[in-house]
Amino acid sequence: MEIIPAIYVFDGKVVALYKGSIDQKETYGQAPVNFAQKFQREGAQRLYVEDINARMHMKIAQPEEMKKIIDSVNIPIMLAGVFSTTKDINEGFELGAKQVVLRSPSLEFAEAALSAFGPERIVIQLFAKRTELIEEREKLRPDDYTDVVDYAEKLVPLGAKEIIYKDRRSEGTLIHPNYDEIDRLYLTVGQELKIYSSGGISEPKHIQLLKKIGASGAIIGKALYENRITLTSALEAAEESV
Repeated sequence: MEIIPAIYVFDGKVVALYKGSIDQKETYGQAPVNFAQKFQREGAQRLYVEDINARMHMKIAQPEEMKKIIDSVNIPIMLAGVFSTTKDINEGFELGAKQVVLRSPSLEFAEAALSAFGPERIVIQLFAKRTELIEEREKLRPDDYTDVVDYAEKLVPLGAKEIIYKDRRSEGTLIHPNYDEIDRLYLTVGQELKIYSSGGISEPKHIQLLKKIGASGAIIGKALYENRITLTSALEAAEESV
């Protein structure tokens, strides 16, 4: 099981959102580059980096900051933000990202991106409120498939290989991830897709339970920033047999 530290960047600073709300955020003092380098030193094999400002601008809004983070380490970066066109995606790769994360895109756009760039470079994030995908301003979520599992099933024939399930109600709470949806996803598409859990993870037991129900990885941000869990202990929990 893989542990992927997350770096959420708003106005050049590392932040943690509470239940997806920019208005309810905690800001952390270290520069994003410092977090990236620290996570690499501690054993991370991949990082998730998100431009939070992109939500207002509908595209990557901090390209210089994103590039600075990407260039500061020599491990792969999953770059998230808002990518509404293949041109936007290409610009993300030009910054040096190894993978681009698309948040609940339409099936048509997901297919176009997977075809143009390959499934190894495109990760699909299922941004949800429990079982339902959330429609955001970019309006890329398909109206016909609002259920998380139904949507994930539709991604399989398009060639997707990795998905992130992010539960907005768990984000920033540090209570626990949404085990039920990870379990539901694994039972349905776990043989075809690698499933990563994001939101609410703050203890080794959370990681162990996610591994037990079939998650391929966990994306952790706030708990690492606040030392609720160390990357070392998270990596150890991911390696333990269940």
